[in-house]
Amino acid sequence: MNTSGDDNSTTMQRPLLEVTAADASREQIIAFVNPKSGGLQGQTVLEQLRSQLGEQNVYDLVQDHGPQKGLKDNQDVKNLRIIACGGDGTVGWVLSALDTTPMQYMDLVSVGVVPLGTGNDMARFLGWGVGYRGEDLAPMIQTLGNSESRLLDRWQIDVKPTAHTGVSSLKIPQPVFNNYLSFGADAQIALDFHEKRNASPRRYANRIFNKLAYGCISCNTFFDRRYLFGNIANYFELHVDGRNMNEDLFRFRPDAILILNIASYAAGTNPWQGDYDTLWCAHSQADDDRFREQSCSDGYLEIVGFKHFELARIRLGRRGHRMAQGSEIKLTIRRDLPMEIDGEPFLLGPCQIVITRKNQARMIITERSKAAQQVQSKRV
Repeated sequence: MNTSGDDNSTTMQRPLLEVTAADASREQIIAFVNPKSGGLQGQTVLEQLRSQLGEQNVYDLVQDHGPQKGLKDNQDVKNLRIIACGGDGTVGWVLSALDTTPMQYMDLVSVGVVPLGTGNDMARFLGWGVGYRGEDLAPMIQTLGNSESRLLDRWQIDVKPTAHTGVSSLKIPQPVFNNYLSFGADAQIALDFHEKRNASPRRYANRIFNKLAYGCISCNTFFDRRYLFGNIANYFELHVDGRNMNEDLFRFRPDAILILNIASYAAGTNPWQGDYDTLWCAHSQADDDRFREQSCSDGYLEIVGFKHFELARIRLGRRGHRMAQGSEIKLTIRRDLPMEIDGEPFLLGPCQIVITRKNQARMIITERSKAAQQVQSKRV
């Protein structure tokens, strides 16, 4: 494995990834690497992939200022397989670039993931592991080149400020989400962690340290009254496919609300499908009969609420409180509220939000992944 920055002559002497003639005629493989992801891991992956796939097929997202250059170079390729190397943000970056780049054979473009960083919920859901640990990438790249794909719904977030704020428009970090979005206690924890990591990036370069730091921040929010006793219900309105969910909000009074697109949240948990928690005797397992099977391609989102202490319990395989499933989600937020989109936390002011399906992407999966176990709907 070339991890020491060998010169070009050494790199060129190494053999390219062995692909059969049938494979070569079936698809073209390119990779987008975020060298800033996962500490120094991104740079290591960049060097290794260039030796495996050839330098002309591997693009540096920082140096190239995004994926557009690589997509334009390959916009006429009939069967294009893209490997996004980074965290969930990198995957979203590549998918959003595909939205704006005219690809001649868009329906045949598929995207896989080499996970870097800590959360990597999309990679976990697709079956590509929890994170890169320095291993040889050749077997993974070979598998990514031959594996099946699965359609993934992608969701548009339209935001506008409420009338009494006097603000003409609001901007959020990303107007499309692929994994999930959340409001309340868990988003506040993510925001606190995000701010601390930005202040001391070197300290937060270790995956184990990050998990410990995240746990400490979670404990601190137990003393924040904004996210205790279900206060979020006092300034949060929810409508799902035209149905007013306020009565459910005030009956359950969650400290956090999660809207799921994939079966992976908070580094691999699934609060929708976890074991039934007997603490909530007011809601029985019979409630499951009114919900459809969870799928990332059926045009429906899952809405889950949970109490603050359940943030720890869902990591033990428990589920949250299933609230609804729907294809159009409308929210009204009456005061500043922490929000998280695919792992990107921020503070959002009073506003109205409408969430609808934008399009679908084709993602490369493994046979044993959570994605492979779900029923796949047809492309819309």
